[in-house]
Amino acid sequence: MASLPESGQDSILEDWLKYIQSLHNRTMDLTLDRAAKVIHRICPGTVPFRVVSVAGTNGKGSVATMLESIFRHSGYLTGLYTSPHLVKFNERFVVGGVEISDEELLQEFRTVEEKRGTVPLTFFEFGTAIAIDYFMRKNVDVAILEVGLGGRKDAVNVLDADLACITAIGTDHKKWLGATRELIGYEKAGILRKSQYAVCTDTSPPESVRKVVDELDVKLYLGGQDFEYELGGSGWQWTANLGNQQLQIDALPPPPIPGKCQIDNTAGAVTIAVLARKYFDIPSQAIREGVRSASIKGRLQLVQLENHPQVVLDVAHNVEAVRILGNYLTENPVSGKNIAVMSVLSEKPIEEIVHCVEGQFNIWHLCEIVDGSRGVSIGELYGRVRSVLGCPENIEQYSDVQAAFESAIAKSSLQDRIVVFGSFLTVGGIIQFYQ
Repeated sequence: MASLPESGQDSILEDWLKYIQSLHNRTMDLTLDRAAKVIHRICPGTVPFRVVSVAGTNGKGSVATMLESIFRHSGYLTGLYTSPHLVKFNERFVVGGVEISDEELLQEFRTVEEKRGTVPLTFFEFGTAIAIDYFMRKNVDVAILEVGLGGRKDAVNVLDADLACITAIGTDHKKWLGATRELIGYEKAGILRKSQYAVCTDTSPPESVRKVVDELDVKLYLGGQDFEYELGGSGWQWTANLGNQQLQIDALPPPPIPGKCQIDNTAGAVTIAVLARKYFDIPSQAIREGVRSASIKGRLQLVQLENHPQVVLDVAHNVEAVRILGNYLTENPVSGKNIAVMSVLSEKPIEEIVHCVEGQFNIWHLCEIVDGSRGVSIGELYGRVRSVLGCPENIEQYSDVQAAFESAIAKSSLQDRIVVFGSFLTVGGIIQFYQ
């Protein structure tokens, strides 16, 4: 275990991050007992704010971010907890649209360390405890919590959500959640509570989700069935049948990320916002402004600088998300080459991911990820990618993402497009490069 940062070292956040990574001998340990014990020490009773929990395989970060923007434009003080971060750990904790400061984060490290005593929290569990304590201290009105992994046994699920959203369900994290959509859907549905209002943006959720909904008498509103959208002109229209109410919001702006799946996510966020009128005053104009001003980094994020090829940054790291990325590239062609800058954690189905977009790229720039047991060496990555592509002359190897990206820039023309994808670590490295 790393040593506890001394008081004179508190200005060094990296010391604390190394320390909390060392508290538990496993990166992931899906059980609520440890997190619940510490969170109940932080808040012995019910938390003094409304909770919206968002689970799913893909889209949950986008939905959570748009919901935060909608609540904030409605005049409420918001807390947003997301993970993982792209560049700084501070990104995970946002109040009123502003990331936690270094000084406040150091205070939270000390507070949670004191509260946990001898309880061996994982890295994510420690972060979840920070989020809850920080939101309490800031007196937020509503906390939007993105579930880290699964749902049923995720630390976020210690809190009973007032509203819940389940986004698209895929087959990521099979090692921890199960090998099928049915098993994974059951884990995601673990965030649901009895007689609760909930939204699912997956138009064809697994039967396991429907079973939990029936058992808990959840009032679930399903995308494509209970709410839908219609595109038109420069905006779109949301319509829904929520109970006995026929509702409609016109002139909604395009979401901050291109692609049909983001309209699905945004429609889900709008539905949750309308259901939240049970607790809050959420005007339709605030919903429009919230969607318009939401900022979501690293999801089909386009970077276009003068005298520079177009760059697409996308944290897509599972088959479903990479397939969506591939569809976007097909629907939005460039006159030059498509150049991939990619690295993927070793636990991912790398061959399947490459197969999804194998015909999309003229050249591949592969790079190594260093992340403990989850990292991938350049030799392993090269071998697994080559097993799919079978053409080593189109595959280049680099020690890190910035080296791969700089090479891609140097070898590209203005008509080309560079696509950075595969993990938060890969995209985060390029965002840091630009900064």
